[in-house]
Order: sequence, then C-alpha cells, then structure tokens
Amino acid sequence: MKKLVQLILVSVMSLTLSIIHAEDDEAEKALKTARTFTDAGDFAKALERHEWFHNNALRINPAFSGVRLSFALSDWARLADMYPPALASLQATRDSGAKGLEAGKAGPFIFQEVQSINEVLGAVPQTIALFKTLDRKNPDLAEKCFIFIKEILLDQGETDLFTRYAGDLVTFLKLQIVDHDFFTSRMKILNVPGMESLVKDKDDALVTLAIKLADIAAKKGDAATAAQLKKIASKTVSDPRLTK
Repeated sequence: MKKLVQLILVSVMSLTLSIIHAEDDEAEKALKTARTFTDAGDFAKALERHEWFHNNALRINPAFSGVRLSFALSDWARLADMYPPALASLQATRDSGAKGLEAGKAGPFIFQEVQSINEVLGAVPQTIALFKTLDRKNPDLAEKCFIFIKEILLDQGETDLFTRYAGDLVTFLKLQIVDHDFFTSRMKILNVPGMESLVKDKDDALVTLAIKLADIAAKKGDAATAAQLKKIASKTVSDPRLTK
C-alpha cells in the first residue's frame, strides 16, 4: 500500500505541474469512460478502455505517468474483482513485463509497472521474487530497479538484500532526506489540496525509514551508526521516536 500511496502523490504532482494537460485529452477521456462503463456494468467495454489507456496514455501525455500506475491500476483492479477477464488481462500485462525483465529485454520502468500491478493485486511476494531473480541473473539491472522496491524489502524483512543495494546506510538516508525536502517544499509551494496531510505522511515515512535503518545498524552491533541515523533524521523531522 505504501508504494501505491507514493505513486498517487507523484500523480498529484505530475498533474499539477503539467501545463499541457487539457480537459479534452484523449487519455483522460479513456480513463473516465472506463470508470463510467464499470459503474454501468458494461465490463467488456471498461476493460477495453483500461487496456487502451495503459498502452497509450504516456504517448499522449507524459504527465499521466503517475496516474497510469496508481489511480488507473486501482480502477482496473476494481474491475478485475467483478470481471475475471479483466483480472486475466492485468495479470498478463504484469507477466509480460516480468518475462521481459528476466530476459534482460526490459528496463527499470517496466519493473516499476510490474511492482505497481502486484501492489494492487496484493501480490507483493511476486515482486520480491522477481527482484531476487534479477539479483541472481542481472545485478546491474537489479541495481537500477532497487529504487522501486527499497521500501518493500525493508517492510518484508529482506534486510540483507536491501543493504546490498542501499550501500552505506548514512549516505542512503541523506539521499532520502534530499527527496523528502524536495517533495515537501514543492507541496508547500503548489499548495495542492490536502497538502498538510501529504507532508505529514512524507515526514512519517522518513521517520519510519530512519528507525528501520537504525535497527539494521544496531543488529549488526553498530550502535554509533544507529544513533547517527536517528540524529540525522531528527534534524529534518522532529519526532519523539527518534530520541528512543
């Protein structure tokens, strides 16, 4: 769920920053029509529109990159709950991407797509299994895909695999703080709807990350690094959890 929330946040930023997004955008119409067909019970037509949007949205408007892997996939998964062909189509899209990655014929953004589909289907273990396959067969590609699975690896207790690609934990945390600061500053400047809640979620995510990284360091017997990680995060977000 965390990854899906992050994609939704990206969607908000992408659509807010885009100045080319038009009301009569063909991709936007396709997504709205898919929802209308789903609500009306015309599932076959809804599926056709979802497939069309997924395959064509970025060609029409790159600003849909976030929407395509968040709201649109959630709608598609909702349709899949009611219409088995929609589930089969969504799974086929995922499996095609996974096969391309395993064969070395697809890149990290296909991994992000596969990960996002697994997220809405509740199939996170399949994402981890795919990453482990890449780790064995194509570590260079796995390194490029790591950005899309780092939180999942931590959440699922795959700390050894996480640390192999994260590298130095202090450096890793500092990079995440840069991302945090950029995101929160943009939210405040744009003053998007729900901005305070979005910033709070981002703050909480940073604190949670710092605590998990500190736990990894502590379990390795490195108490000094564990304390340093919490101290670094506390300079960005004031939270009592970082003082424990």
